[in-house]
Amino acid sequence: MTTAQAPQPGHWLAANTAGQRVPLSGQWELTCRCNLRCVMCYTDCFNTADRLRQELTLPEIIRIMDEIQEAGCLELTLTGGEPLMRDDFLDIYTAAKQKGFLISVFTNGTLLTERLVEWWTKYPPAMIEISLHGFGEHSFEQITRGRGSYARCMAGIHLILARRLPLTLKTTGMTVNRDEILKIKEYVSRLGERYGTKVGYRFGSDIRARLDGSDDVFSYQLADEEIIAIEQADPEFRAERSRQDDRRQTMVRQGQGLCVGGQRKFHIDAYGQLQLCSNNRRESYDLRRGSFREGFYDVLPHFPCPARRPPASETLLSIATPRHAPSRGVA
Repeated sequence: MTTAQAPQPGHWLAANTAGQRVPLSGQWELTCRCNLRCVMCYTDCFNTADRLRQELTLPEIIRIMDEIQEAGCLELTLTGGEPLMRDDFLDIYTAAKQKGFLISVFTNGTLLTERLVEWWTKYPPAMIEISLHGFGEHSFEQITRGRGSYARCMAGIHLILARRLPLTLKTTGMTVNRDEILKIKEYVSRLGERYGTKVGYRFGSDIRARLDGSDDVFSYQLADEEIIAIEQADPEFRAERSRQDDRRQTMVRQGQGLCVGGQRKFHIDAYGQLQLCSNNRRESYDLRRGSFREGFYDVLPHFPCPARRPPASETLLSIATPRHAPSRGVA
């Protein structure tokens, strides 16, 4: 579920490149390192010294970035783990800006500094997204398992807003915060009013298995009826769900695939593996050994994805008929 999001140029291009394979948008998982240990995190199991040694080096990242630029990519999302855990994050970010990418940064907000925000003020990203999974200190740190993380996150948020940088706050709905989702959304709205700017808000409910295959995280997954109840309780959530369902139903009726991974989007993990998306790592292409162009155009289209050709009879969530199961997640 997404609310209050400004349209990105890539969305317009996607609508005008239907049927063409163009790598318009990519998500790059720069590291699995993180200073927090969020209970539902699917990358934290790779937050180890051994895995750290396997991550791409700065020269490797710059070389791959050159190839992505040459292939025509416009939007690049830098994420983790926590991307700011890399000592060379500003070098990576600056290189991406110099190459002309529209950059989004996904962060937990606890490592933001005056120096970094000053740099972003001079060379702003298209969007900064900060995770806000709890309404107050207790629930927030129950999820992050990081003492003092709430205060640091809030300080980072206020740093961003004081410089009027583009900001979206997002929450993963779970069993441990289900009663706080609407409170957080209301708080985000008030925060925007306080600073006289628009602050986006994203709510998702998708819990993923850990990268090592562990499925213990699913104990935090909200039941379908709980997700529906949250969405029904808010006009913006209801409208967004209706919009998403209408779009998906139209695509299904027209025989279109629901997955654009390998067609207009791609994902790169911390070790240089090119994949369809962060949620589909069944197969990978090694960018340390091959080129991005070969991987995107020749290999990714053959990777399996159950959403590529959904059955025509697929039933999607409608707020008006809550008996249906919702399509979860934040796209």
